[in-house]
Formats: sequence, structure tokens, C-alpha cells
Amino acid sequence: MDTGFILRFLGELQQHNSKAWMDLHREEYLQAKAYFTELVSNALQQLQTIDPAMHGVTATESIFRINKNDFSKKGEAPYKGYFAAGMSPGGRHSPFANYVLILEPDSRSRVGGGKWKPTPKQLELIREEIDYNPGELEAIVLASGFINSFGKVTGETRKSAPKGYNKEHPSIDLLRHNGFLGLHFFKDEEVTAPDFKEQLLPFFKQVKPLNDFINRSFTEL
Repeated sequence: MDTGFILRFLGELQQHNSKAWMDLHREEYLQAKAYFTELVSNALQQLQTIDPAMHGVTATESIFRINKNDFSKKGEAPYKGYFAAGMSPGGRHSPFANYVLILEPDSRSRVGGGKWKPTPKQLELIREEIDYNPGELEAIVLASGFINSFGKVTGETRKSAPKGYNKEHPSIDLLRHNGFLGLHFFKDEEVTAPDFKEQLLPFFKQVKPLNDFINRSFTEL
């Protein structure tokens, strides 16, 4: 796979983001997508060595469309400037936490996992799990391996305590989260290095406990 080709194509797409340009560069798009699909397939093979739930998950069901679904309503450019995959049982739109792989130019490529935008019911269940098992999620996201890989757990947060939780709750910082992500960003030269695909598994290993915690909370769904 040629990750350099992927980044070069995406860089051009970001500069000339239109259907007319994409139509003229259809072959380059298909080649870049094929390289990304190969990378995701390799990542899935690695994931299956650490997470049995990932057996049977395919690259096709994991890769997001490059088209923006709502560009015509907002007057936005029609295409995303990146390739993205959300790898989880059931594919990219499953209710479970995802292992994430995104290639984007200008050192915006990233790997990791978690749950970006849980539904209200999912968020309620995650918060209940945090409340029922005090300190467990803190131990996961404050572990040295997690911090060294991703820094702080990220995701949209609310300013006030969620309804039903006291602002003095010992886990209030995590309860205020509306999303839970661990993401590591790569420089472009790291993405284009020959060993890039081998760099992914350690980050998947570090984010797996976060995914396991989130997925365990969804047993009622």
C-alpha cells in the first residue's frame, strides 16, 4: 500500500473540493481508496489478534463514505478531506465503541478508539457504568500507557453536572463527557514510513480497555 499516494490525493482534494474535480480524478480516487482499504484490512487482521469480537469484521463495512451527506444543505464542499474507518462488531455504524483509523494530510492522521457521539440512551448507560464502578474508568484513562499514547481522554463535554449527578461526584469530570475518545496523531512522515502499519497495533491495545468499558455498559441495549 502507498500511504504517500493517499495523502497526496487527499491534499489535492482539499484544495479542489468539487464534483467536477473528483470526476476528472476518479481513477486516482479509486487507487487511493484501494490503498486505504488494504491498510484497514491489515489493521483488522491485527485487531483480531487482541479482540475476538473483531473476527468477521470487514474493511468494506468499516470504511466511511468520503461524500458529505449534507453538503447541499449547508453549501459546503461535497467531500471530506480524509479517509476514515470505524472498526467494530457490526461495522462503522454499530452501537459499539469503534477502533478508529483516519488518514488526513498536514499531520492530522490519527488512530485510537472510543465512542464519539453516543446516543442519549448510550450516554445514560455509560454514565451509569461510571457511577456503578467508581474509579474503574479513571484507572483506564489515567494509566501511563493510555496517557503516553493519547494524552487525556477527549470528547465533547458539558459545563454542568448531568441530571441526576451531584457536582461533587468523585467522577464528575468523566460524567460531564458526552463522548469518550483516545486518539493519537501522526505526522505525515510517520504515515508514509514503510513500517506505518506496524505502528498501529500498540495503540489499539492501549485503547481496548476503554472500548471494553464502553461496550460493557451497553449490555441493556
